[in-house]
Amino acid sequence: MATIQQYFSIGSASSAKWLNEESFIYNSNKSGVNQIWERSLKTGEDKQRTFFSERIWTVKTFGEDIFFTMDLGGNEQEQLHVLRAGEEAVALTQNYAARHQLGGVKPDGKTVVYSCNARDPKSFDICQMNIETGEQEIVLVNTDNYNMPAALSPNGRYFLYNKLKAQSDNCMWILDIETRTAKNIDPNAGNAAYTNPVWKKDSSGFYFLTDKDCEFKYLAYYDVASGTFSKVYEENWDVEDIALSYDDKYLSVKVNRDGYSVLEIYNTVKECFENVPSLPKGVMAYYGTSWAPASHRLLVTLTSGQRPSDIWLMDIDNEKVERVTFTDLQGIDKDDLVEPELHHFESFDGLVVPYWLYKGKNSKNSRSVVCEFHGGPEGQERPMFSPLIQYLVNEGLTVVAPNIRGSVGYGKTYHHLDDIEKRLDSVRDAAALNKHLSEVGIADADKIAVMGTSYGGYMTLSCVAQNPDLWCAGVDTVGMSNLETFLENTAEYRRAHRESEYGSLANHREILREVSPIHKVNDITAALMVVHGANDPRVPVGEAEQIVASLRNRDVPVEYLRYEDEGHGISKRKNQFDCYPKVAAFLKKHLKVE
Repeated sequence: MATIQQYFSIGSASSAKWLNEESFIYNSNKSGVNQIWERSLKTGEDKQRTFFSERIWTVKTFGEDIFFTMDLGGNEQEQLHVLRAGEEAVALTQNYAARHQLGGVKPDGKTVVYSCNARDPKSFDICQMNIETGEQEIVLVNTDNYNMPAALSPNGRYFLYNKLKAQSDNCMWILDIETRTAKNIDPNAGNAAYTNPVWKKDSSGFYFLTDKDCEFKYLAYYDVASGTFSKVYEENWDVEDIALSYDDKYLSVKVNRDGYSVLEIYNTVKECFENVPSLPKGVMAYYGTSWAPASHRLLVTLTSGQRPSDIWLMDIDNEKVERVTFTDLQGIDKDDLVEPELHHFESFDGLVVPYWLYKGKNSKNSRSVVCEFHGGPEGQERPMFSPLIQYLVNEGLTVVAPNIRGSVGYGKTYHHLDDIEKRLDSVRDAAALNKHLSEVGIADADKIAVMGTSYGGYMTLSCVAQNPDLWCAGVDTVGMSNLETFLENTAEYRRAHRESEYGSLANHREILREVSPIHKVNDITAALMVVHGANDPRVPVGEAEQIVASLRNRDVPVEYLRYEDEGHGISKRKNQFDCYPKVAAFLKKHLKVE
């Protein structure tokens, strides 16, 4: 059988951005941690452009200059860097007590616009820097927590940013950098999402996505002069990503249809969709789309259960689609990788909940099941390549990945079914899934485990605490054991953002205590493995250590893996090689897999 080293050495290629008409950069972890690579379309040559031991975060290009952010040990305190052709990367900021979020580069090529919480850890001001002199200045002071960059206009005058309260409550503001004034693009926004803006080349307006007065996110357009916006296109699924060609003629539109991405090309002149070649079935979200600087060619990232993420090129004028990066499968046969099947079950209140079922050659007859819950909670399980899932299936386990209530992708109503006092309804979904799996013969009732990362870790702990008779084991990775202490200790700027989902410390402490697994620790009987990064700014490591200490005091079997150079997740390959064989061995032991 293939080893953990093979699965986690497969690597990835994603988030491509053009440097010129013949070459592009992309992110890849094939060196062991996410770095910037460059590929020539003319020669097919790949070369690594950054050589850090820490992961690269946001990347933007200005001509052939590359701007990026990088953190330290997973602490998410991103610093700004620039990388020019033939030169080594240079750090533009070195304030490691603050987070710098890259927004864009002005037309002069030397002024970077970004948001930063250096003045006050709770709030992100809008700032700019002259990279030649190193001079920094605050353009706009903010005092309301999480202000996230969205897009800088091509003329450098307007800067869009989100006041982020929640996934579906993140009103978009437009800052006039010349006058230093800002306004909400929709003062009557209410509880709605405003995301993914893309400017027209003359800076007169921008396309964006919103779910205002609608269940799903649709395509809209905002006119700067009039200060109004209008709906352009909608359907009964979320539009999840857009990008505009260099001449404003074509708009690439990605739609999330039941978990898979579908790419459409909208002709803004004719106001209709073009008939273009199709990409393979997969997921294209999260990684952006890049149009060539002077042609109608675009780069997208595509992944599926069987496909590690790679870059694909669509040439609109020549009606051609081709794959342009080729991830090495490390000797694993592609037919041994599993594309999941979409299934559904009915929950305790009649709600129909989707889930993905992973079964491979080694798990074909297995009735030992791991239910893997996504993070967020405003996230979505999608049929993307996961080395961990593929490894577990290869080890003889069946993996089920549900989208319980609270997940995105199925409409705003579904998304809010687990808010605050309804939190444990999502745990009831998990219990209904458990029973469904044994009833339909996918699992033996005594061989069902639960695992997850971040909010999925909270779900893991909640499942074994609320329904201890249903689960034989659990693996909690960077999960919250106590929502009260989590909100007290998470990064200050994230607190208000998370309180909208879980409830506030000021008004909902009783609810937070009621739904926290730590307060039902005496009911836990399942064996647990807890995994956490010591530098986690989102879910502080104390969340792991208090549940571990409580379980050990009661002699409940618990294994604890703490990684000193990790943050919110296990991102470094050396740690993955150490962690995941232990996870697999733990699950196989308690699920009685030989």
